[in-house]
Order: sequence, then structure tokens, then C-alpha cells
Amino acid sequence: MLPRMAVALALGTLLAIAGLLVTSIQGFAVASGIHASAVGPLARALVTRHVGFAIPAVIFSLFSQSMVIFYFIGTGRLVKDETAAWPEAERRRIFAALSDLKRRTSPAATFALLSSITVFVLGGAVHTRALPSWTHLAASVGAVAIHCWALAAEWKAFGVNARLMANPRRFVREGA
Repeated sequence: MLPRMAVALALGTLLAIAGLLVTSIQGFAVASGIHASAVGPLARALVTRHVGFAIPAVIFSLFSQSMVIFYFIGTGRLVKDETAAWPEAERRRIFAALSDLKRRTSPAATFALLSSITVFVLGGAVHTRALPSWTHLAASVGAVAIHCWALAAEWKAFGVNARLMANPRRFVREGA
């Protein structure tokens, strides 16, 4: 069973993905509204609504992914402290497992963070007509894909981390 914090972090990533998807779908309404009414009140209202959807999606992404990184740092520190008096060979196996968990989750979480920021910044650039709209759409599709990759990597790592934290000795013996 996963710790509640791991479930909450996975849920945060799921909410970020949902927010990115809803904001992307709503972005098509913005595009068609702007095309239909040029710069009228409908276009302004649609853009305002789109930004209103985007801000919480980006915040969920930034929060959940930065917390995932800190979660693995923190739980790694707890396990290292708990196993400090163990024989060197066992500690090395624990350290290797902890390093592997960070290696699997940190790049995905970092790229997910950066992808959200990129989509948001490119949205502003498209709004000011500094870039074509396809750049924002491509970044949005990429951000959703990266967040899905992050969720898959994190979910697997949460399971391994839960087993490691629950019983480090058994974890070492089983060679997980």
C-alpha cells in the first residue's frame, strides 16, 4: 500500500494533466473565437477564461512535480538515517536503490515542470503575436505527454519506495 503522501502527489500530477487537457481543449474555443470575432469582446472573454484555466493547471504542475522531487529527497534521507549503522554492503545496496529512484523520477519531474512553464510562456508569446499559434499547441501536447511520462515513472517509484521505507532489511534481502 502506498503512503498517503505518495497518493496525494500522484493525484496532484493527475490533476495537472487534467488541467492541461481541459485548458488545451478550451484553447481551441479561443482560437475559433479569435478567428470569428477578431478582437471583439468574445475573443477577450475567451482569452481571459483560457488564462484562468491555465494558471491553476500550471500551479498544480509546479507544486506536484517539485513536491515529488522533495519527497524522494526526504524519504531517501529518512532511509539513510535509519540504516546508518548497518554494514557497508547493505548500505551500498540501499544507496543504489535510492539513487535509482531519484534517477527515474527527477528527470521526468523536472521536464514536467519546465514543460508547464514553457507552455505558459509560449501562450503569452502567441497572444502578443510574437510567435505563431502552433508553437503553443505543440508545447501543450508535449507537456501532456511529459506529464504522463512523469506520472508513470513516479507511480512505479512510489511503489518501490514504499517497500523500501516499510522494511529496508527485507528490501535488501529480496534484492528488489
